[in-house]
Parts: sequence; structure tokens; C-alpha cells
Amino acid sequence: MNEEKDERVYSVWLSCCIGAGCGSFDAVSLFSSAKDFYEAGPVEWYGCGLFRPAQLRRMERRDFSEAQKIVRLCDENSWHIIDMNSEYYPVNLKDIPDAPGVLYAWGDAECLKNPMMIAVVGARDATRYSVEVTHRLTVDFAKVGVTVVSGGAVGIDTAAHRGALDGGGKTVAVMGCGLGAKYLSENEGLRRDIANHGAVISEFPPFSKPFQGSFPLRNRIISGLSKGTLVVEAGEHSGSLGTAKFARQQNREVFAVPGDVISSAFAGSNVLIANGARPVFRAEDVLYDFAYLDELDLSLLKSEPLRKPTKQKPLAPETLTEEQRRVYACFDCEPIGFDALVAKSGFSAPLLSQYLTELQIIGLVQPLPGKRFAVAD
Repeated sequence: MNEEKDERVYSVWLSCCIGAGCGSFDAVSLFSSAKDFYEAGPVEWYGCGLFRPAQLRRMERRDFSEAQKIVRLCDENSWHIIDMNSEYYPVNLKDIPDAPGVLYAWGDAECLKNPMMIAVVGARDATRYSVEVTHRLTVDFAKVGVTVVSGGAVGIDTAAHRGALDGGGKTVAVMGCGLGAKYLSENEGLRRDIANHGAVISEFPPFSKPFQGSFPLRNRIISGLSKGTLVVEAGEHSGSLGTAKFARQQNREVFAVPGDVISSAFAGSNVLIANGARPVFRAEDVLYDFAYLDELDLSLLKSEPLRKPTKQKPLAPETLTEEQRRVYACFDCEPIGFDALVAKSGFSAPLLSQYLTELQIIGLVQPLPGKRFAVAD
């Protein structure tokens, strides 16, 4: 094993001993490298005062087998192993508490060197309006050299990544599992596109499955990579609010797109604005704070303020039954949840399900994730 691989094995070993979210970066920063940390031995490890007993026991075993296996897997799959001494370790990430000691990256590691990154997060079952807004904003971000960071999920995440790619820019997807884990198969093509024009990254070893708590750990990296975090659509209990909270703890800017004040889908993002997040109506509302950076050329932007689309709901056909017409009347141009439809229509849940199915067969209504429905495209 050559010298470069030796250092990677030490870095992966330490990261595995400490565990995700526990900041092996802090440990290595006390020494010149993970190898030096290893050679310092238990007296120095205990003296650091950074580690829990279970972590120290794993270190004392000095077992490199798992780390060597991970390095081989990464080499076989052309995945980068990026430690704190790598030129590709993101500069913004070095400043956060509990920064990961190792990142695994699939794609273009060069894009991680761009200090001008903006995180864009929001709902998975997002409204069409929010998806359009996200795409428009991230296209503009990409045009001026911003790398867009998100979580690789459906909804706002997908719109953010696609917008950056459509704008000819770079984008980074931060995963809540290992790069080789089976997760969200419907977005495999998106992850491949991201790897070809950016990077898919994770702090978790290659085949680590997602677990309860892995996505909140991931969220601190999304915000930590970024100069600011933009929330486009978030309900009262959205995980995106956790990302915004991490951003504030990391002394980063928080932005939010204002939403419908009577819709629960926007309750969280509207509260963010009430609590001091910057409201965003166009890309410049985010970017002007960073105009001093050489990486940005805001002269390329001449964007219009965001406006709600004026799409009209199709008229109900004359052939609808009275019950179908009553259900269809509950829809406007935005998605609506099943429980809200029960309340608006006055039908019982079983009857409403029947009429919704009939409207889907006719082609007037389409189902969405999260027991939501919308007028068919």
C-alpha cells in the first residue's frame, strides 16, 4: 500500500472509531495528520478530553481491517476519500463544530473547493409553485458561479439540483447514507447527473444504510458547506427548519421564500421570516450579501421578482356526477391534503377515496406524495 493510501487508511480508521457527527476533524486538528494522531497513542488520546469511553476503546484496538476495506471499495468505485489535509476539503466546512474528518465523494471533487455555495432546501411533497420558484432561483445562482447544495431527495431538493444543472453550474448532493447504499431509487439518474457535473458526498462509510438520526446529521453538513441556507417551502415540522437552525448556529445567513399565509405547507418558512430570515423574491436577494466575492458576477443577472403562476384550473366537464363535481370544486391550482378534502367536501373518507379515484380515471386529478392531490397537469 503506497504512502497516499496509508494516510487515507488512518483517516478512515479514525473516522470509523469516532463515528459520524462526532467531529474527527477536531481530533486531527490537534495533530498534523490522522497518522500522527494514531502514533501519538492512548496517553495523548485520553489527554485530549474529546472522546467518550466507547470511542477510546475502539481506538485502542487499533484495528485497520474495516478502514482498509473501505479504501479498497472507494478505489474500485472511483470514489474520493477527502480528509482534512486534502486540497478538496471544503473551506466553509472547516469552521463548523463537529466537522467530519472524512468525506466520501462521487464525481468532481474540484467543485468542493468553491467557497461560494448556497444551500437550498424544502419540502419533499412541494407545491408546483415552490418547485418552479426553486428551479428559477437555482438557475440564476448557477449563472453567476454559485454551487448549489441540497440533499438529493425529491421535491425541492430535486428542483434545486436540476436548476443548477440547467443553469450550466455545479451542484452538490449531501447524502444521509453511504454512497453505495440503496436509497431513493427514483433519483438514481439525478445522482448520476450530479456526479457528472458536481459531486455526491457523504460522511458515512460507503454502504451505510440511512438510520434514524442520519438525516439531521447530514443537514449540518448541507448548511456547513454553504455561505447561506435558503428555505423555499417548509411546514411547521419540516426537517428543513433543522437545516436553518444549524445555519444560524454556524453563523451563516438564513433566507426564506414567503409562502401562502393560510397554508400549513408554508407555516415553517413564514415563521423563519418572522424570526429574522431574509425574505427572497429574486436571486439577487440572496446574492447581494456576497457581492464582494471574486467568484460572483452579478452583472449576469436581470431577474424579475417571483410571481405566483396564473395557471387556471380546467372547467369541470358536464358529464361529471354531482358527487364528482362537489369534490372537484374543492381544488384550486395548488395541491391539497386528503384530510383537508374531507373537511371541504363533507364526504366521509371512504366515499371521498371513491370519488377521487373516479376523478383520477377521468384524468382531472392526480395523486401526490404525502396523501396529497392536485389538478392533473
